[in-house]
Amino acid sequence: MRARDLAEQLRHLPVQEAMRSALARSAARLQDAVAEALSEAPGGEHDAPWLRTGALRASISHHVDALDAVVGSNSEVAEFQERGTARAPPRPFLAPAAARMAPQLAREIGAEVAAAVGGRAPDEH
Repeated sequence: MRARDLAEQLRHLPVQEAMRSALARSAARLQDAVAEALSEAPGGEHDAPWLRTGALRASISHHVDALDAVVGSNSEVAEFQERGTARAPPRPFLAPAAARMAPQLAREIGAEVAAAVGGRAPDEH
């Protein structure tokens, strides 16, 4: 098979759709994990932000484009909690959830894209 023929065959595979679908599912799962990390009642361990009003937790969202997924917050306090300030230690909630879930999410996204390249349905891998 010539490279040109192979390139033409690859062009018709639903790889981009599979990637976007896998990213959307992964971003939603990560969003849920981050929100869960923001559910610690005041008075317990304080290595993550405590749940006081729920505003920070409610601000967690995700956005997916063709090849990018972003999970984050538009809250003004999110960065201060994640990185700390001159007077308050960091209480990260985004980075730990992302680091904990990254290997599994990467495997799932990779498997779904590989299935699309192989011409299989995602649940066949």
